[in-house]
Amino acid sequence: MFLAPALHAQDDLAGKISCHRPMSEETQNQPYTKKLWDGYEISLGPARNGTIDGSGCTAAIYSSGGHVVFRTTGFSVVFDENHTGQDFDGDGKPEVVFITDTGGGNCCWDYNIISLSPKPRRLFDVPAGTQFEKDRLGKMLIRENIPGLSGLTTSASRPRAEKVFRVSQSKLVDTTPEFCPQILSPNNVDFDREDRVLTPEKISKLASGWEPDDETASALLSLALQHTFCRQFDRALYYLNLWPEASKSPGATRKKVTAAFGESIKQEYPEFAERLLSSVGAAIPGNTGAAEGTGRWLREFSADETFRAAKLTAAEQTQIIDQVENTSFDAADSWETELRVRRISLGQVDGLIIRGTQLLCGGTGNCETWVFRQSQGKWLNMFAQEAPVVSGFRFEQEANGGVKNFLVSTTSSAATEKRTLFKFDGKVYRESECYDVWVDGAAERIEKIPCK
Repeated sequence: MFLAPALHAQDDLAGKISCHRPMSEETQNQPYTKKLWDGYEISLGPARNGTIDGSGCTAAIYSSGGHVVFRTTGFSVVFDENHTGQDFDGDGKPEVVFITDTGGGNCCWDYNIISLSPKPRRLFDVPAGTQFEKDRLGKMLIRENIPGLSGLTTSASRPRAEKVFRVSQSKLVDTTPEFCPQILSPNNVDFDREDRVLTPEKISKLASGWEPDDETASALLSLALQHTFCRQFDRALYYLNLWPEASKSPGATRKKVTAAFGESIKQEYPEFAERLLSSVGAAIPGNTGAAEGTGRWLREFSADETFRAAKLTAAEQTQIIDQVENTSFDAADSWETELRVRRISLGQVDGLIIRGTQLLCGGTGNCETWVFRQSQGKWLNMFAQEAPVVSGFRFEQEANGGVKNFLVSTTSSAATEKRTLFKFDGKVYRESECYDVWVDGAAERIEKIPCK
């Protein structure tokens, strides 16, 4: 293999400059500062008004003028000294790397890669476990282990396959097919292990209707996914067709598994997905229900959705910012720059959505978001305490007291999120229903949980 050895994520998480989710038996997190280059400096530590439920730690990069140019917030944040200083995008300039835990525990760590040249910006995020390596020319390679379908194996045996990315024009570019001769090789421990599971005897048993055990199911789906990533679609279909036609479980027949696999890949491989779905004559039906897919998530804010564009007076702007400042998990140098504003209808009253953009955003695209309603000429914050930090949001048709219910989604990882339905109690929004959601392509598994 021509790839340089990768640094392990566990070593990266052991960084000395870090803030971890506070527990009662642990000592208080301490704030840190560290000078970088070109006048930039980082600050890392407990977030102002932070809590242990997702916003307890924060890290920021400051310019020489003292302005925040990047911020990440989560349960825990680590300054990755192992990878900071390396050139990720090939421009000859060093990058800054943080690791943010937005899911709690060891669930959902993400690497945040930030470029400071020619101007500060987030390049991309990748999950913990990703390997950063250099090729022979010294260019960065990013190797990510992508999870496959869930629900057909135990969590420990969930199928996975590898993708390899390069960075071009500040974006991740999938170059997996270039590396498939090495990936699909007996010299690759992961591929060799999966390939060895599918002995001629097991393949014969599958053909006779034997239901695959955990190890065999994982191998079949991992190999199908890896060949899909390598764009070897006929070979991927071969492994899917080894799955038995019938099953004791209605959701584990070949038809259902093939349909679920097709749905899970259709965003990136639409032609192959259509081929799979057509071959079984079925697709996974859409979800229904209050917390599921009945409405459309509102579009993300654009840079021109400002206080001025919303035609708010200076007095209204001051009134809103005062309430935002009292319920935010951090303080902005310029609230006018940090916040985006959109007028909306809450049903029987006018409203506003106020959303953070940089300082008030975490590592997985979750940003602190407020709803305001107009009452007797004043704008009133709809959240009694800290506003939710979310990635998606929409208003439902159902209303309480003339105010529509508000549904939000908080991304935990590429495949998991939490949804919370807020209902108006006459004064503010209160949590009413909470859900854990697992996403496989267009398919979702939703479980109602107690609201904390």
